[in-house]
Formats: sequence, C-alpha cells, structure tokens
Amino acid sequence: MSKGAAFERAGSNDSTVSEGAKQLDSAGFSLANYIDRQFPDEASLEKIDIVTANIGHRLTTVKQEIRRQLREQSDSQQQQAQSIEATKTAINELYQRISEMKAKAQTSERTVLDITQDIKALDFAKRNVTQATATMRRLQLLVGAVEQLRQLKAQKRYAEAAKILPAIIGLREGFGEYKEVRAIARLDEAALGLQRSLASMAVQEVQRGFDSQGLLVGEPEQMRAACLCCCNEDEKAQIIDAYCDTQLRAYTAIFQLDDDVSQLENVSRRYAWLRRIQRNYAEEHAPAFPDAWRMGEELSRRFACVTRDHLSEILATREIHVEHLTAAVAETQAFEAQSDRNFGIVKREKGFVYEGSGQPAQTFGGLISCAFEPYMAVFVEGEKDKLTKLIRKYERGSLDSDQELGVLASSTEVLFQFRESLRQCAGLSTGAAMVDLANVFAQVLSSYSRLVLEARLPRITAATAAPLDSLQQACMVANTADYCASAASQLEQKIAERVDAGLRDKVSFSSSRDALLGSVNASIGALVNGVESMCESALTTISDAACHVQAVGDQSAYVAQIASAVDTATVTVRQALSGARYFRSYCDKLAARIAARFTAAVAQCTRISEVGAEQLLLDAQALKSVLMRLPTTNTQADQPQQQPSAAYARIVAQGVGRAESLLKTVLVPSEPAEALIDRFLLLFPEAPREVFRQVLRLKGVAAADQPAFIRKLQQFAKTQENTPDLRNPRLPAHILSSAPASAPLVRQRSRMGEHTRGGSSTSMVFGPSDSPTPDISAAGNSDSMGRMPLGPHHDALGITRHAINETAAEQTSDTASLPATRSKLNENLRRLVSNMRRS
Repeated sequence: MSKGAAFERAGSNDSTVSEGAKQLDSAGFSLANYIDRQFPDEASLEKIDIVTANIGHRLTTVKQEIRRQLREQSDSQQQQAQSIEATKTAINELYQRISEMKAKAQTSERTVLDITQDIKALDFAKRNVTQATATMRRLQLLVGAVEQLRQLKAQKRYAEAAKILPAIIGLREGFGEYKEVRAIARLDEAALGLQRSLASMAVQEVQRGFDSQGLLVGEPEQMRAACLCCCNEDEKAQIIDAYCDTQLRAYTAIFQLDDDVSQLENVSRRYAWLRRIQRNYAEEHAPAFPDAWRMGEELSRRFACVTRDHLSEILATREIHVEHLTAAVAETQAFEAQSDRNFGIVKREKGFVYEGSGQPAQTFGGLISCAFEPYMAVFVEGEKDKLTKLIRKYERGSLDSDQELGVLASSTEVLFQFRESLRQCAGLSTGAAMVDLANVFAQVLSSYSRLVLEARLPRITAATAAPLDSLQQACMVANTADYCASAASQLEQKIAERVDAGLRDKVSFSSSRDALLGSVNASIGALVNGVESMCESALTTISDAACHVQAVGDQSAYVAQIASAVDTATVTVRQALSGARYFRSYCDKLAARIAARFTAAVAQCTRISEVGAEQLLLDAQALKSVLMRLPTTNTQADQPQQQPSAAYARIVAQGVGRAESLLKTVLVPSEPAEALIDRFLLLFPEAPREVFRQVLRLKGVAAADQPAFIRKLQQFAKTQENTPDLRNPRLPAHILSSAPASAPLVRQRSRMGEHTRGGSSTSMVFGPSDSPTPDISAAGNSDSMGRMPLGPHHDALGITRHAINETAAEQTSDTASLPATRSKLNENLRRLVSNMRRS
C-alpha cells in the first residue's frame, strides 16, 4: 500500500489512535488487550505503520516532557537554596539591630533612673518640709489653744471654752504618732488634764444650778454652755443622773409604797405629777441643757423605770381588784402612747425612730405596762365571773327572742359582752391574757349551749297543749345555736388577728363549736320527738287496725292522721328553722323515725291475715308518699316544685321497705313450706332465724310446727350458698325479675278481683321496697323480688311480667316520682285483672 493511501486512512482513524494514546496513559494498561483492539483482524494490519509512527511520536513527546520537568526541578532546587541563604542573612542583620537597640535602651534607663532619683529626693524633701511646717503650725495652734483654754477656765467663760474644746481634741488626735516626743507628750497631758478639769467644773456648775428641791437657781445660758464643755460621756451621765435624781426625789417622797396615793387606783396621779414636772421643765429647765441631750425624754424614762418598780411591788404585796387593775393598765398605756407622741417617736418598717431625724429610738410602749402582764389573770377571772353570772341569769330567765335575727335575745347579749371584753383586753394586753380570755369565751359558749339552749328544749308529749308553739321554741334554740357557732368562728379569727404572732396557734373555739352544733342536733331531735308525739295516737292504732281488717279498701284512717300531723308540724318547722341544711336533717330523721315506728307496729301484731297484710302494704305505700313530700312542704307557689334528693329517697325507701319485706313474706301461704321459704330467702338473703320466727308467728304457725320450717330454711340457705340461682340478690335485677315465682295464683286472683271492685290501688302490693337485712329493723331490698308472683299461667293470661318489672324498676330508680309510678302500676294491674276475668 502506498504512503498516500496510508495517510488517507490515517485521517479516518485519528480518533482511534487518540483513544489508543489515552489507553497507553491509563494505570491499568494491558499490552495484549491493546494490540487486540488495534488489530482485531488481518485487514487492520495495514495501519501498523501508522500505529507505530504514532507510538514513536508519543514516546518522543513523553521523553521531551520528562527532560523539561527535570530541568525545572533542578532550577527550583537552586532557587530554594538561594532563598534560604538570603533568609539567614536577613535574620542575622535583624538580630544585630535588636542587640543595638537593647543596649541603647539600657543606657537610656540608667540615665532616666539617675534623673528620677534626684527628683524623688527633692520630692521627699519637699514633703518632709511641708509636713514639718504643718506639724509646727498645729503644735503652735495647740499650745495657743491650751493656753487660751486655761485662761477661759479661770474666768469660767464656758461658752467660749466649748468652742475651743473640739479644736483641742482634734489637734491632740493629730499628734498621736508623736507621743514619743517628750515636749509633745507633756503638752498632750497638760491639754488632757485641762480638759478634765474644765469638765469637772462644768458638772459642778450645772449641779449648783439646781437647789435641793430641784428648782433652777443658776443662769440657764451659763449652765447650757457648761454642758457643752462635757465632751466625755461620763461627765454627761453625771449631769443627767444628778438632774433626774433631784427632780424625782420629790416623786419618791410623795408616792411612798404604804401611802394611799401610791395605790393602784391612784396611778393616774403619778402621771399627773410627771406632766407637771415636764411642763415645768419645758418652761424653765429646758434652756439649761442642749437639745441633743433630750433631757425631757430621759427624765420621763427614769420616771417610768421608778414607777414600774413601784407598781410591781404593789401588785406583788397588795390585793388586786379587777376594776382598779383595768383602770391602771388603761391609764398606763395612754401615758406611754402620749409620751411617744410628745417626743416624736414613731414606728417605721425598721423599728421606732425619731420623726424628724430618722435616728433609732426606744418606744415608751410597755415600759411601765409590762409590770401588769403577770397579773392580767385577775382581769381574765373577772371577765369570766361576769360572763358566768350572765349565763346564770339567762338560765333562770325567760326566753325572749330577737325578732330581727330570729334567735334568742340572750345570745346577742352574750356576744355583745364578748365584744366589749375583747375590746378592753386588746387595750390592756395582746399576749397570754388574750389567749386566756379566748379560752374563757369558749367555755362560756359551751356552758351557754348546755345550760341555756339545751335546758330550754321543750319536751313535747301527746298531752302537750300547744305542740306547735313548742316546735317553734325548739327551732328558735336551733337557730340560736347555729348563730352562736358562726359567731364563734368569726370571734376566733378576730382574736387570732390581734393576739401576738407566737400565740395564734393557741386560739381555738373548736370545743365550743362542737357543743353548739350538738345543741342544734339536740334541737332537731326534740323536733322529731315532738312530731312523733303528735302522731302517737295514730301510731298506736296500727297493730289493732291490722288485726281487725276485713277487706282491703282505701288507706287506713291512721295514715291520714299521721299525714295531717306531719304536714302541719313540718310547715311550722320549715317557717321557723333558719338553716336549710338543718331542715334537711329534720326531714331525714323524721322520715326514719316514722318508718321505724311503722315497722315496729307491724312487728308487734299478734297475727296478720293475708287481707291485713295487703292493707298494711297499701298503708305503707301511702305512708311513703306522705314522707316523700316532706322536703317540699310549704313550697311557695311561684317557685318550681322541687323533687326530694336521692339520699332522702333512699332513707324513705329503706325505712318503709323493712315493713314491706316482712309483709310480702307474710302474704305467701305457709303450705307448701318451700314457697314460703323461697320467698323469705328472696327477701332476706341472710336468712335470719329471728325474723323467720317472727314471720311464722305473724302467719299464725303453731310453735310446735316452727322447728320444721326452720330446718327447711337452713337446708335451703345452704343450698343457695353452694348453688347460686336466679334468686341470688347479688345477680342483676333483670335476671331476678325473670325468675319463676312459686306461689299459687288462685288466691291472688280472687284478691285482685276484690281489690279492683273495691276501687283500691292494689298496685301497692307490687311496689318495691329496699334491700334486705338480717332482721326486721333492717329488712332487705325487694325491688326485683317484692312483686306478687304471677304463677305458671302468666303466659296464658297474656300479661308480660316484663311490663310490671319495668315499672317497678323505674320506681326504684326514682322513688321521688311515686305518682307517675303508681299510675303505671295501676294500669298494668287493670290489664292483668281484665285478662284474668276473660280467662
């Protein structure tokens, strides 16, 4: 192949060659693979020359590049060596320059040091010369002042001497470090001796200014200047003691301990005497003393200390009368408060200070009155005797009432006396005496509760002429006890605010509040007893009426009598009793009492026939209706009718339900015995023997036959314990309501017809009662078991037991809605009787 053709083909294979060159430069180059890719077949061998030429060119290029890089590297090493040498030369030059500069700096420092040493020496010399000059000048002044003071002392020119004394004292303090110099030491001793001699002369001058009677005989200005010369506290104290002793000498002479004028009832004369002395001091003696000495205040303090000691001795050795003690304490506290005002002593957050300057001060409060603190028990005993007499007065007096508050007038009088005693005690002492007085108040309230309130509770019997008036009196007692209990809480809070902080925990009226609340409970008990007495004639006829009933009709006459008495009494109680919670308590207790009396009357019957039992059940439902309307008695027409609370409904249901459970058991025939026992266990799951014996007695079972019934009862009870059935009271009510009944339907059907013809509400027989308990006084719940058994023919009669059970369950869930429940039960009963007649 010609060279021209080879170059033409080479032009078409440039890209292939360039890719081959890149492969030669790669790190993972493989010769065999490279040759195979360049010459994949025989035809490709034609370009071998081109490939060879390219490889040779590539090799030449690489060699040239290697030579170039070697030359550059050689040149770079030479340049680096030259740079290092140049750097070393520069460092050496820099080191030489730094050394030269350091040497020059040391030379400059030595030069400056030489200069400054000279300056310091000159400065020290100047300072010493200045100090010596000033000291010599002060020494010269001190010598001159001492000489001048000596001349003034000789001439008794105290006013000018008082002006020089501060200068001499200041100059002497300035020479304290020169005491080792003999001349200065002698001068200091001379100045000190002269100062003391002058102060002694000044003290004598002031003392000579007053005669033995305390009258001013000297010149006030001269005496005032002499006082200013007493710079030492000792000389100042001598003047104050001498003046106060002179002025109080007459006080101790007048108020001897054995004289009548010194006794406790004449304590006001002491303060009158001091007021006269203070007035004389302000008019005549005040100019003789510096204002900063507060000589009038000091005189009052000395008087207070002497008076305190006198009163302490009198209180310890003489008989103390309460009137004299309280008057003396009041006079003393008034004097102490007036003294603070006269001398401008006021109380701030940080304590007592002088009103003008704000400097700390000592109050006069308690300075004299502290002597009475150990004897304040006499005051407390006096107040106790006074309050005790007041209680005895009302214990025997009439029961007047406060029409505005609706309480006994005696309570307002007692509380008013409490307020007066507390006000008086707060003015006398806020310490232990106030705590003792609080304890006296608590004791008096307890005595008032026991001796006045509870003692005046009426004893209402069936023979009481005006029972409603007695009920109002009991309500008045309850209102008064509640009013006093509230006042006791307020009194406790007020005393705790006034008494000292460390004694607040000791103030307590809990015992008196408990006693007063006990009186409230006693009053409510008296109300319940009174209403029970009003119903006594009706309650005593229950047993006889149950034994002589011939046919079931409307409710018995005693129910109407009870309803009339209870309604009348409750209207009076609701109007007279102030606290709503106490009226609720009255209703709860009265409902429980009436229900208990009804249950007891049923249990006292000798024998109850089935007709009698049904009549008693009817009466029980009527009585329950009467009791359920107690809480809403006397509700105003413009107010919505309120329903009794659920708690009250439970009380009524439980109370009446005890008798209902007993009567429903009596309704079951005694033969077969299993039916009676089954119903008894259904109503009394605990199977109490005494209650079962009572059931047998009411049914007329002979005493000889009763043991057999009791044995069967025990067997049934054991069977129920081992095998729970649908009658177990622990099962849900809907399961219990579906349990089959065991009593026959024949007698029930005939009785139902009689009831319907008689127009009575026989739905009462199906009404619920409450949970059973082991005895008659706590009989069980029968809401799911107290319904009359319908027997095995109920499906044929077309009556679903579910309707009656559902109505009874509604009555149990909301006993307050008795009228609606009764109407539903009557409707179901009418349907039942109609179907029975058709069958």
